[in-house]
Amino acid sequence: MLQLIKNTELYAPQYKGKKDILTVNDRIVKIEDEINITGIGIQVVDGTNTKCIPGIIDRHVHITGGGGEGGFASSTPEVQISTIIQQGITTVVGLLGTNDLARNTKNLLAKAKALREEGLNAYILTGGYGYPPNTITDDIRDDIMYFNEVLGLKLAIEDHRSSYVMKEELKRLAAHVRVASMLSKKHGFIHLHMGNGQGLYEMIYEILNETDLPISLFSPTHINRNTRLLDASIEFAKRGGLVDITSNINLVTEGKTITPSKALVHLLNHGVDIDQITISSDAHGSMPVFDENGQFIGLEVAGFEPTLHTLRDLVNQEGLPIDQALRPFTMNPAKGLGISHERGVIVENGYADLVLLDEKLHVRDVFVGGIPFMKNYEIVKKGMFE
Repeated sequence: MLQLIKNTELYAPQYKGKKDILTVNDRIVKIEDEINITGIGIQVVDGTNTKCIPGIIDRHVHITGGGGEGGFASSTPEVQISTIIQQGITTVVGLLGTNDLARNTKNLLAKAKALREEGLNAYILTGGYGYPPNTITDDIRDDIMYFNEVLGLKLAIEDHRSSYVMKEELKRLAAHVRVASMLSKKHGFIHLHMGNGQGLYEMIYEILNETDLPISLFSPTHINRNTRLLDASIEFAKRGGLVDITSNINLVTEGKTITPSKALVHLLNHGVDIDQITISSDAHGSMPVFDENGQFIGLEVAGFEPTLHTLRDLVNQEGLPIDQALRPFTMNPAKGLGISHERGVIVENGYADLVLLDEKLHVRDVFVGGIPFMKNYEIVKKGMFE
């Protein structure tokens, strides 16, 4: 399948100016100021007044649903592919949430494979909130080494729903992830759900001081949960750690709302390099509400929409150049996941995961591996049961 996108402003995510982009099957074969092809059948897409960006990478999605804190009926539903595509997301990383008892990593892997069959780029993390980890093979090393979809380990710390893993246990998990990832040529990391606990990064720093394990093994998320954690994440990022802001969290403190975009700018204003920051949605996870006694009183379901809202806020409200604002959604997560050779950038010979945004930064067209999933604001390729 030959496809030619004409006259679009290219953000790769670096700004490249107005370009034509030629794709053949799932690859980008040519990027030039002007490309003209005659004599053969080719699909031409008019990109006038659009911005072409890499497909957004969402590194934290409950693809099989999350929740459960309010009983069996409070478990959230699985994702459908069109709700992902509508937000310009072409790659997701699935993981388990609080309920890693009724849900498991085998089901998670099956869902990722189903999304792949439907055309989306889908990966997973083994493990969940608890310890010992919920695994496919009963060993996280085997999960990482033998399944291409498994990129790392998920674990919750500093949270009343976690297993309160001890330092030596976390140290051993990190070592197992490190070795299995080296053997399977993966980046390898522990994606740490950070709760409201008082310990913050203390246990991680102790492990780093006691071992020669790299800080890149520890990848904290939900860092905009509270101001203490957000401020502590400044030091973690400056040490070389990659920190993940959740687009579904609006932090309210002292009568002020710290949106995800303001949380990112707060990090930048305190000297954090933007390349050390990613933004993910936590979509289809639960957003439970607890009273002052820790009792569950309500539940909402996180959506994908806040991620694109955050991108627009960074540009329109916070004044970041588009090429800078795009990095936490594209290039940075690709590097953190170890898939930067495949995703997160627009280059010749790279995968044709492309999104066309209109002048208001709304999604107009989406291509995954060169296949059109969305054209002129309409979904044209859906999941099997949609």
